[in-house]
Amino acid sequence: MEMSANFIMRLFNRFLLVMLYLGVSVNQTSAAPVSETGYKNTQYGFDSNAIVAIKITGKKDFCSGVVVGANEVLTATHCVYGLKAQTYYPSNTVKIGVGDNVLHDTVQWFDVTKISPRSSATIKTVNDFLGNDVVSLVSTDVLPVTPVPIASYTQKNTPFIAWGFGEDEWGYYGIKKSRPLENAALDEKLISFSSGACRGDSGGPVLNTRNEVVAIISVSKVPHCVDAGKRIAQRITSGLIDEKHR
Repeated sequence: MEMSANFIMRLFNRFLLVMLYLGVSVNQTSAAPVSETGYKNTQYGFDSNAIVAIKITGKKDFCSGVVVGANEVLTATHCVYGLKAQTYYPSNTVKIGVGDNVLHDTVQWFDVTKISPRSSATIKTVNDFLGNDVVSLVSTDVLPVTPVPIASYTQKNTPFIAWGFGEDEWGYYGIKKSRPLENAALDEKLISFSSGACRGDSGGPVLNTRNEVVAIISVSKVPHCVDAGKRIAQRITSGLIDEKHR
């Protein structure tokens, strides 16, 4: 049976419309801002996708950070501040990465529109970062994660967990991980500890047992993860409560 030219043309046009629709649907799906583990990974009791990577365009080193608002990230000041120039890097060179492996191309990078220091101190040397090492980054877009709450107080003699993308015991870095702080000691501004954070973890959060942010990993003179030495985290909560007075 022969088909008319008009019928064939109508059939062909319908085929094109169907293919166009499918193509648009696929493109819209693939453009969704998801990380390697999806929008929300709660196997640790909170959305671990809120632990993010921080990098400066044109530089190989990276830091860590934590999402605490819809488009707000806390990280370490020394991660986004150039000591030589004694000023912050331009905000448009700072990127926030959502994903599990900094070196993997599935990490989604978001632009930063503003850097908001939490301290007005003048920083000229590495030592000036101590007690002045927390900064807020404001992303251009809403980040596709559930923010981590900030603790209203810090309990003494309780476990603390550090999160970040830092070096592990074998020298590999760039993969998100958590480690307990060993021998943690608190004062009014800082938490000092002997192990639990390494190079690349700077700017990452220290969480309490309620998965709340109590501190941000700060500067350290310890070169490698396996080396002994004092590490520092800067507290972002002011209150101190003994475990027995909870």
